[in-house]
Amino acid sequence: MKIKILIALGIGVVLSACYSQQSGRSAAVSATFTAPDWGEQKWKDVPENPLIDPAGYGLPELVIGDPQILTPGEFDKQWHAFYHGFSHDEKGWHTWFFHSVSDDGLRWKEVFREEGEVGIQYLFSDGDRWIQYYTATTKAIGNTELKKKYGTIIRARTTTDFIHWSEPVDLVMPDLPKEREGSGIEARNPCVIQLPDGRYRMYYSAGMVFLKDAGYGEPKYIFCAEADNPLGPFIKKEEPVLAPDTSLPYRNYGCGGFKVFGYKDGYVAFYNPIYIDKEEKSRSEIRMLTSNDGLQWQEAECNPIVRPVLSIPWRSAIIYQLDVVPWDGSLLMYFNAREGWRGGEERIGAVRLNLNGETPVVKLRKPFNKK
Repeated sequence: MKIKILIALGIGVVLSACYSQQSGRSAAVSATFTAPDWGEQKWKDVPENPLIDPAGYGLPELVIGDPQILTPGEFDKQWHAFYHGFSHDEKGWHTWFFHSVSDDGLRWKEVFREEGEVGIQYLFSDGDRWIQYYTATTKAIGNTELKKKYGTIIRARTTTDFIHWSEPVDLVMPDLPKEREGSGIEARNPCVIQLPDGRYRMYYSAGMVFLKDAGYGEPKYIFCAEADNPLGPFIKKEEPVLAPDTSLPYRNYGCGGFKVFGYKDGYVAFYNPIYIDKEEKSRSEIRMLTSNDGLQWQEAECNPIVRPVLSIPWRSAIIYQLDVVPWDGSLLMYFNAREGWRGGEERIGAVRLNLNGETPVVKLRKPFNKK
């Protein structure tokens, strides 16, 4: 039985700009942000890669990606991986949401799958519930008007057990001019953090660029919106916080997806900018950004973090979205990558960075408390 959500709308005037008071994190944020030196030479492929392969799922032309990971102690004693997928058969395209568990974070067993509207998603612990912010495929929602206007929107639903889910709430529609640019009208790739003043900021992708050699679209811009309540209403900042730049060879086409973490008294983001390389092939790699306020972002000097490598077939063409979790003195970065372009295969794997006592990144959310 689905649980109905009671939405507490914030009282007072909600600012239209994505502005937050950072004093809750530290008395005074330094004017300069010292980025961690976490370049690609420090991240090592785990020997078990790729960790999750769509082969054997029994779904034709299945690709999977955008993992979200819970480590032991966050929910129960197991590791949990949540990810989405698309499959294709004679009836057309199908959208899937998957849940797998593991004893070690490396060997995974599927425990749940759901066909429907839930695509790329982000898990946020909010006290005694989990909020799943997700990219909703409008074709699967059943709302004719939404299907006419948008390809995807961002919705949210809640759970306490990852079995029973609330009714979804609509949060972001791609209505701004730049959100509607390109090959499709989509809002996708949500990432939500709690700000020092207690409010909530959602980063999301919108606007599209088309990858001719792969045959599909990828995000052009990164936007943000803020709310007093984690279930909205979210008020958008009208201009993107990140845009493609033809002068940057690694971001000359699009911005991909965007995941934000706390690091010391500032913010770190890992993202996968979209670019066209010298051979006119579409590419993407994982890079790191830093910020004092989460709005003005700078490329880290240690970039890139993870690039396509021809000698590693499963991640030889395009590298996509990710999650980062601290574990046993290290950081584990899980991501999906593509082997080949049109008709290529996508799998989920991980790289590990030994922290050697350095400060890890943290997810900016309320710890989950079981009742």
